[in-house]
Amino acid sequence: MTTPSSLEERMARIEGSFEQIEHRLGTLEQDVRMLREEMNSRFDRIETGIADMNARLDQINARFDQTNARFDQTNARIDKVIYWIFGLLVALVLSVLGLVVTRLL
Repeated sequence: MTTPSSLEERMARIEGSFEQIEHRLGTLEQDVRMLREEMNSRFDRIETGIADMNARLDQINARFDQTNARFDQTNARIDKVIYWIFGLLVALVLSVLGLVVTRLL
């Protein structure tokens, strides 16, 4: 059987070890908290950057929509002009043919 002094020494060593473990765990816990805060901060910055990019893309899409609407209007006007020109050409051809026919008869 062990003597009380050696048992007391062993208990003192175990208590010292537990104090070191407690200190190390406290430091580790603090490091984990700091890491979480840093990660959350970086994720917040990333999310803000993504939101900014989405806003810019929305602006670009709105500009494209405006440009497409203008192209559609321009195309509609060009189509109208082409139809008028075609109509005038048909009328001109018919009048020339009418003149030719009346001269021949």
